[in-house]
Amino acid sequence: MAGGIAGQRNPLFFGRRPGQAANGRGPASQAGLLFTGTYKLWMLDFVSLAVFFYIDQCGEFSLADSRPKQMLVCSVSFLNSVFELLVLLINPGWLLTDQLQPTLLYNLLLLLVPLLYSLAAIGLAINGIRQSPSKNIRQFYLTTASWPMLLVIFGGLDIYVGTFPFYAYVATACLLFLAVYQFRTLVDTVSLGSLSNIKGREKLKSYLKSIQWRGASSDYYLVLVDMNGLRSINDIYGRSEGDQVLFAVSQAVGQLAEKMHGFSCHYGGDEFLAVVKLADDAEAKRVFDDLQEEVKHMASIQGLPVVPQLVTSAVRLDMAEGDLTAQLRIAEEKIYHQKRDLDGEMRENNFFVDKVTGLPNTNYFHSFASSYLKSCLEKGDQPAVVLINISNMQAYNNRYGFEKGDQLLSRIAQILQKFFADGVLVRFAEDNFLLATDAPDLLKSLEEAAAEVNKVTDASIRAGVYRYKDASEGLMTAVDKAKRALRYLNNNRAVVCQVYNQEVKQEFERRGYVLENFQKALDEGWIRPYFQLESRSLTGRICGAEALARWVDPKYGVLGPGFFIEVLEEAHLVHKLDLAIIRQVCAMLARRREEQQPLVPISVNLSRVDFQVCNIYAEIEKIRRYFNLPASLLKIEILESTVTSKPQELRQAIANFHASGYEVWMDDFGSGYSNFNNLDEYDFDLLKIDMVFLRDFGSRSKAKTLISIVVDMAKKLGLHTLCEGVETQEQADFLREIGCERQQGYLFSKPISEEEFLVKLAAGKLEDPASNSYYDKVSQVNVLFDPMIDRGSQQTVGIKLPICILEKGEDAFVRFSFMNESYRQTLRDVGYKVDGWEAEANQEYPFKQVILELMGESRQKPGPVSRIYDFRGKQYLLEVRYLAHDQKSQRDAFVYTFEGLAK
Repeated sequence: MAGGIAGQRNPLFFGRRPGQAANGRGPASQAGLLFTGTYKLWMLDFVSLAVFFYIDQCGEFSLADSRPKQMLVCSVSFLNSVFELLVLLINPGWLLTDQLQPTLLYNLLLLLVPLLYSLAAIGLAINGIRQSPSKNIRQFYLTTASWPMLLVIFGGLDIYVGTFPFYAYVATACLLFLAVYQFRTLVDTVSLGSLSNIKGREKLKSYLKSIQWRGASSDYYLVLVDMNGLRSINDIYGRSEGDQVLFAVSQAVGQLAEKMHGFSCHYGGDEFLAVVKLADDAEAKRVFDDLQEEVKHMASIQGLPVVPQLVTSAVRLDMAEGDLTAQLRIAEEKIYHQKRDLDGEMRENNFFVDKVTGLPNTNYFHSFASSYLKSCLEKGDQPAVVLINISNMQAYNNRYGFEKGDQLLSRIAQILQKFFADGVLVRFAEDNFLLATDAPDLLKSLEEAAAEVNKVTDASIRAGVYRYKDASEGLMTAVDKAKRALRYLNNNRAVVCQVYNQEVKQEFERRGYVLENFQKALDEGWIRPYFQLESRSLTGRICGAEALARWVDPKYGVLGPGFFIEVLEEAHLVHKLDLAIIRQVCAMLARRREEQQPLVPISVNLSRVDFQVCNIYAEIEKIRRYFNLPASLLKIEILESTVTSKPQELRQAIANFHASGYEVWMDDFGSGYSNFNNLDEYDFDLLKIDMVFLRDFGSRSKAKTLISIVVDMAKKLGLHTLCEGVETQEQADFLREIGCERQQGYLFSKPISEEEFLVKLAAGKLEDPASNSYYDKVSQVNVLFDPMIDRGSQQTVGIKLPICILEKGEDAFVRFSFMNESYRQTLRDVGYKVDGWEAEANQEYPFKQVILELMGESRQKPGPVSRIYDFRGKQYLLEVRYLAHDQKSQRDAFVYTFEGLAK
C-alpha cells in the first residue's frame, strides 16, 4: 500500500519542493495541509484505540484493565505522534520527496499505528467470538471490530487521493451505526451479561407495552426464576463452572419462553424473568416442573458438575392501572412477596432441605455450621469439617439413569445420618456431602460408614477431613481445606479418608507450582516422555511402547502424571502437554529412522480436555507430517471416560484418525463403570484392559474369569487386546494362555527415560514393524473357544479343545508357536514332553506329512480343512485353518486343533 501511494502524484501536497511555492501554495499552506492530513490519521489512531479498549472491556480480556496496561497500549500511538511532530518541525523533507511525493516513512507513520490497533481489535473480537455462547454477541464483536479497519482504509483514501471526502462520509456512517445498531445490541446483550444469551430488561419493557397495547394482559404471567446455590457452586467448582451452570439455566428459560410464545431476559445475578402465555396457575406449576427437568437434562448433556435447583414464582399481569414502569414495579413486588411468603414448612423445605436426600442443604450449612463449630470449640471438643464424595457418580448416572442415581444418593445419605446424627450433615453438591462434627473417633466412623456403603450399594465413598481449631477461621476456608484433603487421595482407592496436614498443604503448594511453571517446564525441556515397553504374548518380543509424561523438575525431581495431569486438565492446559510429548516422540522416531535403527510403534495418551479445547486430530497430524512419519507408528490412546463428554465430536475425531492411518485404542477399560455399549458405538482398534483386573490376582478366584470374558468379548468384536499392570510371570502366562495379545507392566519394564529406552531397544528382542500386521492377525485367534467356528457365534464357555498355532517357513519346518493347556496336557497324557514336542513332531513323518498337506489345502481355500488321523490305535479329527502370511520372513501361520473320535 505504502509503495503504491509513494509512486503517485498527491494533490494534497502538490508542489515543486518543500519551501517553494507551487500553484499558489507556499510552505505555510503545505504545512497546514500536512498537519490536516496528520490530524486525520491521529483520529484514526484514536478510533481504533478506543474500539480496542471497548472490546477488551466488554469481553473482560484483562489486556487493559489497569492504568499501567492502558499506558503501555497507548504508548505506541503516543510515541508515533511525538515522532511525527518532531519530524514536521525539524525536517519536513523526510516526509516528502524532492518531487513532493509522500515518502515511504510518511506512509508508514500515518497508517501503521491505526492499522496495528485495528488488527488488535479484530484479534480481540475473534477471541470474544470463540468464547461467547451467544450468536448476537458474536455478531456484535464482529461488527464493532470491522469499523476501525474501514476507517483506516477510507481515511487513507481521503488523504492520499484527496478528490473525494471518503473519510468524512464513512466516519459519519460509523457514528450513526454506533448510535443505532451497537447501542441496541449493547442494551440487549452485552450490558446485561453475555452468559444469559437472552434479551435485556429494556426489551422486556417494550414487550410488556405491546401486550398492553393489544389488551392481552390477562393472558400472560410474569415469571421470576431464581437459581439457588450459585455461591456454593462458585466456591466449590470455581467461577468458570458457575458461569456454565448459569448459562444452562438461561438456555432453559429462553426455551421455555419460546415454547410458550413469550419473552425472557436475564434480570440480574442468578435471576431470570420471563413473560409467558399461560391458562391458569395449574398450568404454571406444570411448566415450572418441566423447566426444572429441562435444566436437569441440560446439566447432563453439558457435563455440568451439579444440577442447579430453581425457585420459581409467577403472577398474572395486571396492566389496567398506571404507567408501564409502575405496573412492572408492582409485578416485581408481588413476585418477591410471593417468594418471601411461601407456606411455612414448604418455604423451610425449599430453602433448607435437599429434596432428593431429605438432608439439609448448603443454605442450612452456611447458616448454622459456623455457630456449631464455634460452640464445639467453646466446650473443649475437637470439631472437624468433612467433605464426603461418592466415587464415579457421573458414570453411575450414565449407566443407570438419574432416577437410580437419586436413589443411591438417598441410600448413602441414610447411612451417613446413622453414623453422624449428632453433627451437621448436608448434601453439599451433586455427589458431595458436607459434615461438621465433633465425633471423637471420626476416622474410624468414616471407615465404618464407607464399609457399609460398599456392602449395601454399588458405590464407594471417600472423605477429606479438616480439623477445625480456630474460631476466627472462615467456614469456606475450612471447607476448601477439606476439599484439598479429599483431592489429595486422587485415585488411591485403598484409602477412605485423608486428614488435611502438612503433606496435603505441600501438595497443593506444588499444584500452584505446576501452574506457575508449566510454560517454563515446556520451554526448558523439563517435561519429557518416559517409555514403558509392550510385549507380544505370542513371541515375547517388544512390539511397542507407551509414552508417559514425566516432569523432571530441578526442585522436586521426577514428578509422575498424578502430580500435574489433573491440575493441567482443570486449567485446560493439558493439550499443550500432550502435544509436547507427541512432538518429542516423533522427533525420537525420526532420529532413529535417520540413523537406520529399528522402529517400534509408540502409543500416546489424549485427555478428554484435548477434544474440548482444540482440534487435536489436526494438531497431531501437523506434527506427524512435519517429521514425515507413517501414522502406523503412532497409536492414539483415549480414556474410556472420554466417551461420555462429547460423543459426537469423539466419533468424528476417531473417524479422522482412522482415515489418516492411525490406530485408536480405548485406554483403562474396566477402571470405572465400564459401558460395554461404548465398544459397539465407537470404532476402536484395541481394548486396553486396566490393571484393576490383575489386582489381587492370586487371591481373587473370579479375576481370571473376568479377564477371560473381557478378552473373549474383545476378540468377538474384532478388537485387539492389551493388558496393563502385569507384574508377575504367573499373570503373564495366564494372559498368554487366554490369548491376550499384548502385555505391559513392571514385569517387562517400568517407565524409563528415553536414554534407557533406547538402550533397551538395542539390547532387547524387537518385533520387526513389518511383521506387526502378521502378528496382529495371528493373535486375533480366540483360543478360549473353538477357533474353527466363525467369530461371534455362540459357543460354550470354558471349552477344553486342544488348540495350537503353527508357523511354517520356506524350510518346511513346522514351529509350534502356541499350545494351550489342553494341548499340553494331551501331550503329557500320551507320554510326550511338552518342551521336546516340536522337534519330535517334525521327525514323525506320517504326522508331519498330514499337517503339511492340511496347511497346503487351507492355504488354497477359506475356512478350516480336516483329516482323520490314526495315532496309536485311536482315530483323531485334525483341523487346520490358515491365518496369515508374513511377507518379510515368508512364513505362514495356521491354527490347528484335534479331538479324539469315539469308536
